[in-house]
Amino acid sequence: MNDLRYALRLLLKRPGFSGVAVLTLALGIGANTAIFSVVNGVLLKPLPYPEPDRLVMLWERSPRRGFDREKVTGPDFLDWREQNRVFESMAFWPGWLGADDFNLVGADGVEKVKAIYASSSLFGVLRVKPLLGRAFLPEDDQWHGHRVAVVSHELWRRRFAANPDIIGQTFTVDTYGRRDYAIVGVMPPGFRFPDRCDLWLAAGWMGVRLDERRSAHWHCVIARLKPGVTLREAEAELNTIQGRIEWAHPNDLVGSIVAVVPLLEQTVGRNLRLALRVLWGVVACVLLIACVNVANLLLAQAAARQKEIALRVALGAGRWRITRQLLGESLILALLGGALGTLLASSGLKLLVAAASNHIPRLQEVALDGGALLFTLCVSLGTGVLFGLAPAWKCSKLDLNETLKETSRSATAGLHRSRLRGVLVVSEISLSFMLLIGAGLMARSFLRLIQIDRGFRPDHLLTAQLDFSVSGFTTWIEPTSTRPQVTLQEILERIRGGPGVESVGAVSTLPDNIGAARTQTIAIENRSPATPGEYPTANFQGVTPDYFRTMGIPLLQGRAFSESDAYEAPWVVIINQTMAKRYFPNQNPVGKRLAMGGRKNPGQPDGADPSGRLPWKEIVGVVADMKKLSLRAETVPDVYVPYWQWPMQSPTLVVRAAANSANIAASIRTEMKAKNLPTPTVRTMDEILSDAVSQPRLQTLLLGLFGMLALLLATVGIYGVIAYSATRRTHEIGIRIALGAQKWNVLGLVIGQGMSLALIGVGIGGAAALALARLMSSLLYEVEPTDPPTFVAVSFLLLAIALFACWVPARRAARIDPMEALRYE
Repeated sequence: MNDLRYALRLLLKRPGFSGVAVLTLALGIGANTAIFSVVNGVLLKPLPYPEPDRLVMLWERSPRRGFDREKVTGPDFLDWREQNRVFESMAFWPGWLGADDFNLVGADGVEKVKAIYASSSLFGVLRVKPLLGRAFLPEDDQWHGHRVAVVSHELWRRRFAANPDIIGQTFTVDTYGRRDYAIVGVMPPGFRFPDRCDLWLAAGWMGVRLDERRSAHWHCVIARLKPGVTLREAEAELNTIQGRIEWAHPNDLVGSIVAVVPLLEQTVGRNLRLALRVLWGVVACVLLIACVNVANLLLAQAAARQKEIALRVALGAGRWRITRQLLGESLILALLGGALGTLLASSGLKLLVAAASNHIPRLQEVALDGGALLFTLCVSLGTGVLFGLAPAWKCSKLDLNETLKETSRSATAGLHRSRLRGVLVVSEISLSFMLLIGAGLMARSFLRLIQIDRGFRPDHLLTAQLDFSVSGFTTWIEPTSTRPQVTLQEILERIRGGPGVESVGAVSTLPDNIGAARTQTIAIENRSPATPGEYPTANFQGVTPDYFRTMGIPLLQGRAFSESDAYEAPWVVIINQTMAKRYFPNQNPVGKRLAMGGRKNPGQPDGADPSGRLPWKEIVGVVADMKKLSLRAETVPDVYVPYWQWPMQSPTLVVRAAANSANIAASIRTEMKAKNLPTPTVRTMDEILSDAVSQPRLQTLLLGLFGMLALLLATVGIYGVIAYSATRRTHEIGIRIALGAQKWNVLGLVIGQGMSLALIGVGIGGAAALALARLMSSLLYEVEPTDPPTFVAVSFLLLAIALFACWVPARRAARIDPMEALRYE
C-alpha cells in the first residue's frame, strides 16, 4: 500500500505525463473491450437453446451444378429422417423465396409478418417450450391437417394485448387463400427462430409430400445430433444415405452430397466470423501500440529518475523492491486507462449496435456485461505488467557506482545507446504498417464494390414489393367472373399516370438474392439431352413490357416484350447476354426455343409434354446483363418471361421518377391502401445497393478508424522517442555545432536516426502485412492481397509521417545555441 500511495503521488505530480498515458491506454483498452463484447455476443456466446453445440443445419451440395449450399427436397428429408442413426430429431420449414411473408387480417387492415410453416418437431429439436399452451403435435404434419398456430411473445403482446386467455382463439391469415387458424401456444420472450419469426403455422398445410420431385429444393432442415456424435460422423452417415438415394433415383440426383453446418456458424456466416476475428486482431494490435507508447514514456521517466533509484539501492532497496515500486505506477496507469476505456467502450458499443444491428446477426444481444468487464480488468492488469515490466527491469539493473558518479552531461546518450526504445519504436511502426495495409485493402475493395456497373441505371429508381396473395386480388391482366376486378395492370396504369413518373414496370422479384427457388433447369430445342441431373440452369423472371426501359437495361438483339404477349399468345422469352454466350456460343439465339424444367424429349413439338412441363418458348430478344443486387454482384444466365404468361403473387414495382420521388412513394402507398392490399415498403434503388454493401462498409470504416488510430499513436511514439533523444543529446549537439557542424548536419543526424527505425519497421511490417492480407483474401472484392498500389501508398504515407515526426525535434535541435548547450545540465 505504501508503494501504491507513493506511485499515486508521483503520477499526480506529473499530470501531463499521466494524462497522456491514461488516454493512450484508454483508447486501446476501450477498443478491445467494445470489439470483445461484439465477438463474445456474436461468435462466442452460445445460442439460447439447451446444448446448442449439437444443433446443425443440413444442406445439399451439388458441385457439378455450382451449388455450395442448396435447400433440401421433401423426399430426401423423409429418407434422411427414416434412415439416419446420428440425429435425435429433425425438422423442416419451407424456404423458397417469399415463403416467410404472411398477411394477418384484422379490423384495422392487413399486417405483414414473418412466419413459417413449421414441422411439429421444430420446437422439440430446439428444446424450447411454449410460455402458454402447447407446441405442434405430430398429427399437425398431415396434409391439410389441423389449422393451428403458435405466436411469438412479441406478436402476442403487440397484436393480442398479451391476453392470457388467447389459447383457443382464432385469427385470419390471408396468404395464398384466406384461412382461420386457432392459436395453441405462445412462445417465451426472445424466441423468434428462424430469422426473427413471429408466427408458426402447422406444416400440414404446406407439408412435405412423398410425390414431390427430388429436384424441388425448397426446404430448410435443422437437426439435433445424438450425444457423442461428431459433425464428421453425421456428414459421413448422411452422404452414405444420399449415395443410396442417388443409386435408386439416377435421373434425379447426380453427385449430390450433404453438408452438416453448426447452427451458430450458419447464423453468423463464414465471412462475418472471419471479419470479426480480423477486427479483434486489429484492435489487439492497437492496444500493443498504445502499450509501446506508454512503455517509452516510462523509459524516459525512468532515465530521469536514475539517481533517485540509485540512492534507494544504496540505502538498501533490493531489485524486487525497485521493480515492485515501478510496476505499481504502471498498474495504476493501466487501471485508470481501463476505467476510462470502459466508458469509451460503452458509448462506442451503443453507436455500433445502432448503426449495424440490421446487418450483423445477434448484434442486438450484445451488451457490456460482466464478462466484458472482467475482460477489461484482465486486459488492464495485463497491459500494466506488459508496458511496465521492461522499464522496471531496466531501471532495477543500474550500476550503482557509475550512476552515482555520472553527471548529467556524461549520462546523455544517443539513440544508439537506447536499444530498447528503438526496438519499441520499430515494433509500433511494424504494427501500424500492418493495420494500415489491412485498412487500405478493405478501402480499395469497398471502392470496387460501390463502383460496380450492375447493368442498369439506379438513379431516380423506386421499388415497391406488392403482395397479391391476399384473397380477392390477382396479377392476371384480364379479370373473369371467378377472378377479382383489381389487377396488376390497373395498378400499373394508375401509377404510370401519376405526376413525375417517367415509366413503370414490374418484375416477379428483384435479383437481390438469387437462389434455388428461381433457378430452374432448362432444355434447348434440337439439342442432345444432358446427362441426367445435369441440365443447363437459368434464373427465370417474369417482367412487364416496360421493365427493361424503366430499369435502363439495353436491348442488344431482337425485340422487347409488348402487351400482345398475353397468356393466350405464343409463349416467348428474352435472355441475357451471359445466357446467350454460355448456351448459344457463336450463334444468334433469336428464334431458338427452350423449355423450363427440362423435357424428356427435347425434339417434341409445341404444347405441354406428357410430364406436365411447360411448352417450348421462343427467344425473341437478348438484353444486356443485369448483375445481382447482392454483395458479390455475380452475373448468371437469366431468362425473362412476359409477366402475363408467368404471373407471381408478389411482384415488385419499379418506377423511374422524373421529379420528387417522395411524392411518388406516397402515392404508391396510398394506392395500395385504397385497394386494401398490404402497405408496401418503398425504397430507392440507391438504398438497396447501399444495404448490399453495408457489411463491408462497416468493416472498412472500423478497420480504417483503428488503422488511423494506430498511425496517430505511432506518430506520437516516433516523435516522443526522437524528441527525448535530441533533448538528452543537447550537450553533444552543442559540441558538434561549436566544432563547425552545419544546420543540415544536425538535421541529417537526428532525422537519419529516426528514419532508420521507420524503414526497419516498414520492412518488418511488410512481411506481417502479407500474412494478414492473405488471411483477409475472402473479404476482398477484385483486389489482390498483394495489391501493389496499396503497399506503395501505405509505405509512402507512413514514411512521410515518420519524417515529419522526426523533422520537428530535429529542427529544434539544429537551433541549439552552442554556449547554452555547453552549460546544459
